[in-house]
Amino acid sequence: MPAYSDAPLPVGLDALVGMGMNRVKLAIAVALAEHGCRLSTPELVAALGERVAGTTIARNLNELEDHGYVTGDVPRDDRRRRRTHWTLNHAKLHADLQALIQATTPSVETPTTSDRAGGVHSGPEREPM
Repeated sequence: MPAYSDAPLPVGLDALVGMGMNRVKLAIAVALAEHGCRLSTPELVAALGERVAGTTIARNLNELEDHGYVTGDVPRDDRRRRRTHWTLNHAKLHADLQALIQATTPSVETPTTSDRAGGVHSGPEREPM
């Protein structure tokens, strides 16, 4: 059985693994994007180099679908023994990643703002009158 953590992942995306996404979900999103944003489950298994079990891919696809990142062309209740083609919702993924970027970008404080917030004052000390 393939190892769960061996899903192929482009350099630079490892940091997102710790943000709630796992290697398989990231590899699925990348594989879909690299193949025109639409693949069947067996095509995804092949695109991932057959190093990830089909059941693992299916479970992660369902979780991605729950969050709106992928869409299956067959209703979930009708998928048993039917080939499902998956579409990447790159607009939602990009929007969520942009929100993460904005949320984690430090705000720039001016010296005046820092002084009011109890920051270190770098000017000359004045004696009380």
